[in-house]
Amino acid sequence: MPTRDWDAEIDVWTERFRRIPDPPPVFATAIRDGWDPATRRALADEAAGYAERHAGWIAQITASGWDLVRLDTRGGDCGACARYSGSPYSLGGGTPGIPPPPPLPICPACRHTLNLMTPFYMQGAGLDAGDLVRDAVPYEPIA
Repeated sequence: MPTRDWDAEIDVWTERFRRIPDPPPVFATAIRDGWDPATRRALADEAAGYAERHAGWIAQITASGWDLVRLDTRGGDCGACARYSGSPYSLGGGTPGIPPPPPLPICPACRHTLNLMTPFYMQGAGLDAGDLVRDAVPYEPIA
């Protein structure tokens, strides 16, 4: 997994969130008041730690042979991430028609996760492969 420059991403996302409805609270405050250096450093450190932990989770479930995951978001977190909420993703390309997941965290403030879509879960939810292909939202980085 490539190392991300969180300070640079915070700069880019600050500008993006100026035109995206519902920025995460930390970005809304920074846009309104400017970045407090301690808050900015804490956000970068938290994002780096989350990315590392999430990469470990993905490596673990991939090594166990799982391919299908769903992006779960916390309600009201982020106007940029909301469109991907509930979308299925394929970790290794083993499910035709299902795109690969976005890098997490998508934005430095969000703490969404990829959760397993097991056969038991899919059966209980009344889902089949066709439903997943229909519901998949490919990740598109915001320019």
